[in-house]
Amino acid sequence: MGADAQHLVKQIAALGQKTGAAILSFYQRPDSYRIQQKSNHTPLTAADLAAHDILIRELPHVIDLPCLSEESDAAVHQNPPDDYWLIDPIDGTREFIENTGQFCIVIARIQQHRPTLGFIYAPISGDYWFALRGQGAYKTDAAGNTRRLHCRAAPSPLTIITARAHLGKRMRDYLTRNFGDYQHICRGSALKFCAIAEGDADLYPKLSPTTSQWDIAAGDILLHEAGGGLRLLGNHLAQYGKGDSINPPFLAYGAGFNETALQRHFASMQETLAASA
Repeated sequence: MGADAQHLVKQIAALGQKTGAAILSFYQRPDSYRIQQKSNHTPLTAADLAAHDILIRELPHVIDLPCLSEESDAAVHQNPPDDYWLIDPIDGTREFIENTGQFCIVIARIQQHRPTLGFIYAPISGDYWFALRGQGAYKTDAAGNTRRLHCRAAPSPLTIITARAHLGKRMRDYLTRNFGDYQHICRGSALKFCAIAEGDADLYPKLSPTTSQWDIAAGDILLHEAGGGLRLLGNHLAQYGKGDSINPPFLAYGAGFNETALQRHFASMQETLAASA
């Protein structure tokens, strides 16, 4: 990674750390959360808004681009420009409220409908993950040690990662049909993508359309640069800023999933969804 890219990442990391400190000033202080319910029935806290304000104000000082946030007015997401920041100030607000620690700050740069930069910062651990198109995926820990990331070749059995420890019947049926024996771990927010990029997990299947583009953009490029990927139902790449911001079902995966395997898994996913409709 060149000097310019390293400088860019340092600037974003400093902003992530500043935003993370603001978030942690609210953490485990429920009286400060001031929880609201958004129109999509997801929670919003004072910490989300504080993080949003910092990022919206300061990201354009890193690269002067429009900044679209989960907490922005819905109208600004309808016709985004060709080059912009896409952010989720707190990905995993429920995890924040429940004090699990499994929440993060998510920042992506979108150019021509695809992510070219991704950054994920975990305020609790102080670790962050980043990727730049054509320059690899990396993790920097709280001590400042940076290493390049590579998804592991798919072992047997696979390790499946999901948001919750309890798997519903539809997910259990899908996993059993496709993978037989498998290991299962759970992690909140975009940290699931980080686990795959680090080689701690192999597959994150999402069967319900309950995520948005700002939830997956940074993880998308992180996985692609680490040797894995993310495909939407139908086995195609996500196109950011086109159509609805809500994602259809998808698979995020590590190494070892070729086109034939992906086609097979998506066909099975379609069957599972049709059977439960």
